[in-house]
Amino acid sequence: MKETGWFIHSSENLKPNQISLEDVEANIARKDIIKIFTDASKIEHGVGAAFLVLTNDIWAYQWSAKRNYNTVFQAEITALHEAVIYTTHLPNHNTF
Repeated sequence: MKETGWFIHSSENLKPNQISLEDVEANIARKDIIKIFTDASKIEHGVGAAFLVLTNDIWAYQWSAKRNYNTVFQAEITALHEAVIYTTHLPNHNTF
């Protein structure tokens, strides 16, 4: 069956505060980009949440916390939240 009509992909109409994955892939090899990774996992007595900051592929900063009564999902959200707070204190950099 042939498609009819037209379709506009959302990546073709990005707002100023949005990025596309295509943009990220094109810039990932640049050395002036700060990379931030988040993670959470279940550990013996609770869950752990963390984020890591790499500047020029060098370990620049890390944050971690243990949560006694959270789910892994809640810990993931906590790590993302803390990483976003961290980025608000950065000078003007390209952060993905």
